[in-house]
Amino acid sequence: MALRRKLHQHPELAFEEHVTAGIVADELKKTGLQVRTGIAGTGVVGLLDGASAGRRIGVRADMDALPITERSGVPFSSQVDGRMHACGHDVHTVIVLGVARVLSALRGRMSGGVKLIFQPAEETLAGAAAMIDDGVLDNPPMDIILGFHNSPQMQTGLVGFHQTTAMASSAAFDITLKGKGAHAAHPHSGVDALVGAAQLITTLQTVISREIAPAIAAVVTIGQIEGGVARNVIAERVTLRGTARTLDAGAAKQVETSVRRIVAGVCASLRLEYEITWKRQVPVLQNNAAVLASVVASARDVRGTEHIIDAGAASMGSEDFAWFAERVPAAHLRIGSKIDGLDTAIHRDNYACNEDVIPIGVRVMTRSVLDLLAAND
Repeated sequence: MALRRKLHQHPELAFEEHVTAGIVADELKKTGLQVRTGIAGTGVVGLLDGASAGRRIGVRADMDALPITERSGVPFSSQVDGRMHACGHDVHTVIVLGVARVLSALRGRMSGGVKLIFQPAEETLAGAAAMIDDGVLDNPPMDIILGFHNSPQMQTGLVGFHQTTAMASSAAFDITLKGKGAHAAHPHSGVDALVGAAQLITTLQTVISREIAPAIAAVVTIGQIEGGVARNVIAERVTLRGTARTLDAGAAKQVETSVRRIVAGVCASLRLEYEITWKRQVPVLQNNAAVLASVVASARDVRGTEHIIDAGAASMGSEDFAWFAERVPAAHLRIGSKIDGLDTAIHRDNYACNEDVIPIGVRVMTRSVLDLLAAND
């Protein structure tokens, strides 16, 4: 908990986690693990081998913070203006360091090995893919990988899971509309990009309401719009930025096709030119049935059946652990971190968590690893 508070006071943004990575590497070395640093810039990996050969289990933690000014009021608040651990990645980091300590003490009784992955840039959905591109899945490869996230809206002590689909895919897109500037008194002499943007924002909502089956969860959001230079000038250029999320890979492709078609159609009808960029950020996060069953059983042994809950419908939020889960059989858990009486959530400036989640997380994740290793004996 003391280490968590130290990390909380010194939050670092995506791919800037140099101090955090240094602390993680030092802690892993003190615990006796082999350590690799500099993966995707600031990523760290700890390797631990048991007494005999067997499968290798990965456990992943994310390390980055958010560009938010903290207003939680905790005595160990961020000391960096405009930066905050508002998602609890400091908590995730120390939980996996705790797992490293316990497993290191048990290595003489372990078969197989463990690969602990400390990832940068989850908040930008870029870190997992960058680590994979830098070879984190290789040398040695993993047979299984586990992930988790704290939940400040779930009662502390509860552990939640999603059957099969856990979280949505996400794509980011930018649309630039190009018209012709003119005086506001003479709109006929220009081509109004803002009118095009207004029509486009409205029409894009029909992608979900009229082109995706109602039983498939999907959402298209325009979160940012920039354009115009003055109140009395017809806007020549407008940029819209948004995201598209779905729980179905086929629907994700359909959404992209539909958005591109609608942009082309609206622009043709209003004499606008356009540019569109589309980036697939993460796939749908899918739990492997066999891995999840083992992890849930381990959590029940640690916490008791009454504290393990089916979290119900998948979240429309996204998590770049999905890139690992797309390549390695995986399971992802939610671990309650609620402070009674506090109305908060991740990504809020008043985010705070019950630090009891740390020992709970250490026990659940450690037991999950040990049981998966033992299943290979």
